[in-house]
Parts: sequence; structure tokens; C-alpha cells
Amino acid sequence: MKIGILTQWYDPEPGPAAIPGVLARQFAAAGHEVRVLTGFPNYPTGRVYPGHRQTWRTTSRADGVTVTRVPLYASHDSSGVGRALNYLSFAVSATVLGARSLRGCDMVWVYNSPVTVALPLLVHTRWGRLPYFLHVQDLWPDSLVHSGMFPDGGLGRIALSVVSKAVSLTERLARRVGVISPSVADLIQSRNPAVGPSDVVYVPNPTDEGLFTFGEVRERRGGEPFVLMYSGAIGDVQGLDGVVEAVGSLSSDVDLRLVLVGDGIALDRLRALAARVDGAGRIEFVGRVPKEQVPGLMRQAHAHLVSLGTSEFLEHTTPSKIPSLLASGAVVLGVIAGDGARLIAESGAGTVVPPGDALALQTALVSLTRLTTDDLRGRGRSGRRHYETHFSAERAADAILSATFPQSSDQHATKDRS
Repeated sequence: MKIGILTQWYDPEPGPAAIPGVLARQFAAAGHEVRVLTGFPNYPTGRVYPGHRQTWRTTSRADGVTVTRVPLYASHDSSGVGRALNYLSFAVSATVLGARSLRGCDMVWVYNSPVTVALPLLVHTRWGRLPYFLHVQDLWPDSLVHSGMFPDGGLGRIALSVVSKAVSLTERLARRVGVISPSVADLIQSRNPAVGPSDVVYVPNPTDEGLFTFGEVRERRGGEPFVLMYSGAIGDVQGLDGVVEAVGSLSSDVDLRLVLVGDGIALDRLRALAARVDGAGRIEFVGRVPKEQVPGLMRQAHAHLVSLGTSEFLEHTTPSKIPSLLASGAVVLGVIAGDGARLIAESGAGTVVPPGDALALQTALVSLTRLTTDDLRGRGRSGRRHYETHFSAERAADAILSATFPQSSDQHATKDRS
């Protein structure tokens, strides 16, 4: 089968942007011809990666996958204008310059974030006549509202209406809509009557299994502090301010160190906050590292942090780092609510604390430092088993193809596309 992949984000971009590459390689490993239409890598710094120079179009081949890149406005700062230009520029260039990369495909898998990917999607699939699997990564237009990107007043209301209609249309024309958080399925169906229960499937994101491999949790040794690590984007949505304050407020007899690995728009603010509250020098900032180095750094920690801010919207979010941590056999502290919290709890890999509850977070931090090596490794093994059962790349790829082309042809032939 010839499988097209449409995504603004692709290797070597890290975190959630790595998911398209994981699935592309899995499809190729299963014997399919895979073609990717994407942009030039710039996430999360907003700067085009070294070794890449933007041109009108480049095509390369690696790991059995043909990748076509088209130019975009590189930006990932807090500016609504910059983000809008980033999203819109890829949509236009992918529409105008990317048609050949998806021509002749049997289906298209779509990384559905940002919403502007709807333009090349509708054009290149001829309004859904070419089957596509719409894999919803973020809730739109909720993501734009939550980030403050919509302008106030009449212009904002018009933009909200346009985005909402685009979301509804791409969902309705999709062969199947995939969600990575269970609660999103109900939200989509409540908003879009044209999308029925059989049209939505839960397909959680896998991780890069060649990068995040199982390893035993670091051994506890006398005289060494307990190391809690956060690795990933450091932005406003992660809600790390409360974690920094909680660690800085721990009593002197709690031997814990917080290591923050990554970069983002909130990094300078967090550094300043740590300088004010961390009199004991417990907090270390490593900065951004190549993703190939992340697993090695992870082995230096006893537990890993997953954090999101306080928001009803974020309760429908499953951070991509959770599958990566489970696959690695890591112990997880989740400062998170909703779908992500349930996943961590069900995996047996960690502890969950509601965002914004400073006392509960401090209690959890102290409790972590009291766990033995055997305690930690038991949790890590439980998480790995949960990943293999529910999140593997092979399982995700099979689920996507099975949903797009179910065994009984009349399951999708009768879907109303009017």
C-alpha cells in the first residue's frame, strides 16, 4: 500500500513532533511505500535546524521513507502573529508545492495539528475522495483560545468561526478520526453530529522505540540525592512554576534535586523564579540537548516529571512524554489532571498530584525520596508492561490501517459525506 503522511512537524524535531516519524518508519517496516509531506524542522526553538536550509522544495529518502519538505515561516515564540505565520505559511506552501508527494497514494495519515493543515489536506485528498485518517493531536479551536492567539472583538469571532468550520469539515470528510486522549472522542461527537461513535477510534501515540528503550531505574545509594528530572518543552502550558516553588520550599532535611532539561518561552522566567526560591541550590537547568542524548540523561534520574497547568482544556491532553517514559521503564510523578493522570495511575508507574495543589505536591516529593531501589524498579517495570500492551508503534500502525480500511467494506461505504 502507498501511504501518504501530511504533517507540519517531522524528524529531527523532538517530543510530540517526533510521532509522524515513528509511524512513518513503522509503516515502512511493515512493507508499505511511505511518502511524507512536511516543513523544515524548527520546533521548539523557532529556528531552522543546522544542516537544513530552506528552499522551495527538497526531497530525501531515509529509513525507507521519502520525505518532501516545503518552506515555512520559522517561529515558535509567544507571539500570536509569529505562530499564525508559522502555521499559515506551511499550509500555503504544502498546498502549492506539495501535490506531487502525495499523488497516487492509497490513503493519507494526517497529524492534525495545527488546524491550518486542513488546507493542503482538503486539496490533496480532493475533499476526502482519497481516504484519510485524521489523527487529532490537539483540540481546535480550543488550543488557539487557550493560548490567547485569537484577537479580541469581531475579528476574533470571525477567526473562531472559520477555524471551527474547518475542524468540523475535516472531521466529517475523514474516513476515520483518531484521538490520543479517550475523553476527546466524546467532545468531538458532541460538537459534530456528523461524526458518529464508529467514526472515532482511540489510537494513542507511541514513542520512538529505537530511542526510548527499557532500562532499570537508577539505583538508590546512600549519600546521593534523589534526582527528579523534567525533560521537554518549557513553556507556559507545562505549569512548571508551581513545581519550582514546591521544590524550593522543601525543608532542609529532604535530599532532592530537580533537573530541568529543555528550552522554551518560559525558561527565563523559571530561571528567575528558581533564583528567588531555591536557596538550597536544588534546581539545575541543563538547557536543550539533542534528542539522541535524552535517554542517557534520563538514566541519571530516579524519577521523571510530567506537568501541565491548571485548565479544564488541558484535562483532555495526554503529553507525548508519558509513552516515552513508560517505554523506558521510568518512574513518573504527574502533576496533571484528566486523561494524562488516569494513564499514569493505570500504568502503575507513578504518582499523580492535581495541578495547583502545592501541599499535595510537596508531600509527593517527600514520599518519592523514601522509595527504595526495589520500589522504583517495580514501578518502572509496570509502566513498561503497560506501554507494550497499549502504546507500541506496531499496535498504533495496525489500528490506523484497520480503522481506515475495515474488513467489511460496507462499514465505511455507507458513511454520509454530503
